[in-house]
Amino acid sequence: MLKTELALGPQEAGMRLSAAEFAAARFEEPYVYERVKGRLVVMSPAGPDHRKVSRPFRRELPIYWGMHRDKVDDVDVEGWVATSPDDDRIPDICVYLTGMSSKETVPNRVPDLIFEFVSRERADQERDYIFKRAEYHRIGVREYVIVDRFKRAVLVLTWQSDDFAERTLSPADVYTTPLLPGLAVSLDEVFCS
Repeated sequence: MLKTELALGPQEAGMRLSAAEFAAARFEEPYVYERVKGRLVVMSPAGPDHRKVSRPFRRELPIYWGMHRDKVDDVDVEGWVATSPDDDRIPDICVYLTGMSSKETVPNRVPDLIFEFVSRERADQERDYIFKRAEYHRIGVREYVIVDRFKRAVLVLTWQSDDFAERTLSPADVYTTPLLPGLAVSLDEVFCS
């Protein structure tokens, strides 16, 4: 018997899906889809402001990867990570470092670094600052970076056993991380008007 491929679009928001159904589905573009508590969440595609703020990271991270293939396995824009049996997230950028997890595959491989670029809606901000923060900590993301164009700040969260340690950067700062020695992203470009 032939199995029909599940086609999903914005009209299926809230639909209950298993991890296998989510993984096998065909999604209507240009929307972005996540699975939260077993239900489909549909998000608008990244608009020009979102893309503008993320541009320096989308440019510098792949260059770093190309120059440091011994340190970085992959840089994935709109990556995919299963944060629990009922939750599949699509972070804006995932960075996977070489090491013990190199043979693991998406969505079960945990990114070492995740970058999220905050959207305007309150629900989007709660998702990035509260829900994803808890999920990413629970699965062991080593550094979670929240770039917020509305606050004109970058919140760098570094994994510790009880919670993330926080470091806030302003437009005058340069983003660096010990996980990617030598990487420097000037935040004045991120927040330029």
